[in-house]
Amino acid sequence: MLSFMLAALLVIPASVSVSSGPRVGPPLNAPRADGEALIVNSGSTNREGYRLRIYASGLIEVQQGAIPVRVPGRRRAPAALVARFFDDLNAAGRLDTLPAVHCMKSVSFGSTTWIGYHGAVSPDMSCPSPSAAARALAVDANALAGAAGVTSMQSRPLKPL
Repeated sequence: MLSFMLAALLVIPASVSVSSGPRVGPPLNAPRADGEALIVNSGSTNREGYRLRIYASGLIEVQQGAIPVRVPGRRRAPAALVARFFDDLNAAGRLDTLPAVHCMKSVSFGSTTWIGYHGAVSPDMSCPSPSAAARALAVDANALAGAAGVTSMQSRPLKPL
């Protein structure tokens, strides 16, 4: 019996699991307007996180790192990329109904990425998902981060004022 249980444990991949139960979401308020979405990356021990507020007009407001800024940076993304992102958001339906996938991450470099739209927040988009809609949104989120000029800067300790 013990050997059977051990064999079963070895067959179950420890790196990925899918759940459909309740989950704890990120600390963000998802925009409710049709033409506005939010992408938030938590950052990690060694990389700064970011917040991207994307508008259907192509404008992206960017904030990266832990240092508060009064006015976020503003960038313009390619129209085709923004249109694809909003099309993918609408095709996905309510983001909080996408399957929650958990994956192993580096302690130093692992981060979590969420998307907020129409008042709902997605599960972590940085883990491979069985959902085609989630995979499309993950590709879009990475492309928008690149278009916004998000860097993978190393975290810096805050300096006293």
